[in-house]
Amino acid sequence: MKKLIVFGIWAILFPVCTLVAQINLINGFVRNSVYVYSAQKEPASTDAEMHTRLYQSLRLDVGAPGFNTFRFHFAGRTLTDLNDSELRDIKRFKAYRLSISGHRLFNNLLDFELGRQFLYPGVILGSLDGLNLLLRPFSWTEWQLYGGIESHLFRAAKVYNPDEATVFGARIKFKNLLNTNWHLIYLQKNYHGKAQWRLAGVNLSNYSVRNLTVLLQSHYDLLNRRLHRFYLSARYQLGSKFLINAYFKRQYPQVYNNSYFQIFRIKRYLLSGFNFACQLSDRYTVTATVQGVQLEEGYGNRFIVSLGDNNGSVGLLYESGDLGNQSGVVLDYRYALMRNLFVTLSVDFSRYRFEKRFDYENQLANALGLTYRFSKHWNTRLEYQWLKNADFKSDQRLLNHISFVL
Repeated sequence: MKKLIVFGIWAILFPVCTLVAQINLINGFVRNSVYVYSAQKEPASTDAEMHTRLYQSLRLDVGAPGFNTFRFHFAGRTLTDLNDSELRDIKRFKAYRLSISGHRLFNNLLDFELGRQFLYPGVILGSLDGLNLLLRPFSWTEWQLYGGIESHLFRAAKVYNPDEATVFGARIKFKNLLNTNWHLIYLQKNYHGKAQWRLAGVNLSNYSVRNLTVLLQSHYDLLNRRLHRFYLSARYQLGSKFLINAYFKRQYPQVYNNSYFQIFRIKRYLLSGFNFACQLSDRYTVTATVQGVQLEEGYGNRFIVSLGDNNGSVGLLYESGDLGNQSGVVLDYRYALMRNLFVTLSVDFSRYRFEKRFDYENQLANALGLTYRFSKHWNTRLEYQWLKNADFKSDQRLLNHISFVL
């Protein structure tokens, strides 16, 4: 019965969305997806796990005629598994966003959003069921205040009890003070009335030197009395063809007090590297990345180089050090067979091992897709995926999207 109800709702939504697409105050998409996959594990079993999953996704951004400063937002998904009748509701129905917002109210003094929403107020937060306020009392400053209940872990269509996981915080921004944007931030998360995270810090963006952008983030963990995150980045544009970015990050992971990972000792890590991009011609661009990561277990390096154009790229990857070895090639390309028909090909092949005492393992993943655009609003995509590695002798998947874009 649940399957019939779900498909009945979406059968109604398709023609309704076709009508409302004529209104300029609405945008978003409706998508129906079929995902079929079969996995056969090594070594001896001949039984393959088979699933056919039906997804229906809807995203809407709706304004009211005459009141376009107010908007209604919704992003959600339903799931039906033809091979699993016991699928729980927390997996069957998801709401990623469900809110009402207002922008540039009272002569651009106030913005607000109320409901489920995703926030990044200068520090990692995630999804919140609550209220976000943005105040502009002066042209040179901006105040953000937010609070509510942390959204469900699986974004299920339910709200936690307020005693379980409350969140609140603030951010104050000072614009262009000494060629710098300053952000003072504070975040607190509580679990059953007890503070889990309490972070305070400052984010800076400096533009003193032409073509150079310097970013700094420094966050202090008030509960554990330690520097939680330090991030420094410098991005320099050299003419119209060269771009260089260097960065350094030192951070502890943000782990909940009631998380399984609390049984482990929390360790910080150091990450540094630089990126380089060069515009070889009007069509081709080459990019390169060098990274190093330091953990208590050892040090590792990563080197990536790729050549790309407007249709995609091909790249080489090499990793070495105490954390293991890996070398591989990655291809991701899109080509127009006809005006409205596109083919895509993705290939990821690598040889890896975690320690020197292990032999190298091979991993191969491919995806071949076709996309056809029927009209301005309608398109469909069919994609075949195949994976083979040390754990799966064969993992095959078929994905189909039928989308109506408003």
